[in-house]
Amino acid sequence: MAQRSSNAAAEDTNKESQSENITFRVRGVPANWGREQLQHCLMNQVNGLHMSIRSLATEAGEQYQSATIAFQNLPPQLQNHLNWDIIVPDTSNAEFAGERCLNIDKDFYGLTTLFAPPPREHKIDIIALSGLGSHAFGSFRQRKGPNMWLRDSLPYDLTSETTNKPMARIMIYGYESDVVNSNNTQNLEDLATAFHNSLLAIATGSTLKPIIFIGHSLGGLNIKQVSYLLICLSRSEFQQDKEFLGAVYGVVFFGTPHDGMDIRALISMAGDGPNRFLLESISRNSQVLSTQQRDFCSALEGQKQSEVFCFYETLESPTAVQDEFGRWTNTGHAAILVTKSSATHCRPWEDGPEHICAIARTHSGIVKFGRYDTAYKNVRERMRSLSKRALAAGDQPQEETAKCM
Repeated sequence: MAQRSSNAAAEDTNKESQSENITFRVRGVPANWGREQLQHCLMNQVNGLHMSIRSLATEAGEQYQSATIAFQNLPPQLQNHLNWDIIVPDTSNAEFAGERCLNIDKDFYGLTTLFAPPPREHKIDIIALSGLGSHAFGSFRQRKGPNMWLRDSLPYDLTSETTNKPMARIMIYGYESDVVNSNNTQNLEDLATAFHNSLLAIATGSTLKPIIFIGHSLGGLNIKQVSYLLICLSRSEFQQDKEFLGAVYGVVFFGTPHDGMDIRALISMAGDGPNRFLLESISRNSQVLSTQQRDFCSALEGQKQSEVFCFYETLESPTAVQDEFGRWTNTGHAAILVTKSSATHCRPWEDGPEHICAIARTHSGIVKFGRYDTAYKNVRERMRSLSKRALAAGDQPQEETAKCM
């Protein structure tokens, strides 16, 4: 269950729970460390500590690595605070040897690299955003299973045609968007500004690779908003924003409410909280989303070879109701939270089966896959073909494409 079950009740966001299956992030790992060194360092902190290091990758624009780990027995330092700083020797630079702080957390806010191929194999970047009130990592994790497809499956399914080795750097982006008891007044523009700031680490990299965004629900709206922000900044002669936008080849939407969603349960949970405006801005027939759709199409007009793909849910989701103890649970009436019409209301020339696909899942389940799920296989093949075309597009002149309606 979620750390705040009230939020999970609305969109079943699968916030990571305190159990042996919890996934933590470790930041600040020295660049020259391998998994054995990291494990040895952590085991020296607590006697009898057992863990599994599931990933270790260099962060974009940083001189350190990040890891994802699972503890079999939760260290005392994490049982209450869920955030732990560890001072370790930094031997990555013999001339300036000193100390480094490892930070262990479970929030996954900001960018986290789940997989990074060696520089010579790195051909493409994939950045995934989760939905409203969600957990950046847990939202994409298999329900009642260990598979997190962006970390455990997709990197090994996107391989170079010449070397047959993994070629995609895969990142997730986390942000605060709680529904219940929120003190946050942020709107879609605020979310996009924060996301843009995180993207600067990639934009200032030595060589930009073709970029594919993955957005679930509100995460997709965040991608649309930041795309328009990029085009506005590039018009103001911000060269790095212009170059970054030029690198964006594709966007894959999962249950994104382009024309709004059913927010009745969300409003009941939020009440008159400061986040109510954000929730109302994503309601059905929202004027805010209509404007965003126009701006998004405008942002991609210069990207003639760009592609947009939409997945939509076909199973009803149980909605949230409050029990006698004041807790929100998924025991309310079932409903399609984002209709097919809203989830596929994107660019008019991409309305065929090659760009629109149903997934027989609920709104939250639409991005939760086991390794051998049929739904994952469908997503995998779309991502393979999209990646292949993204690489080919870099060597071809752009062609004129119909403009957004």
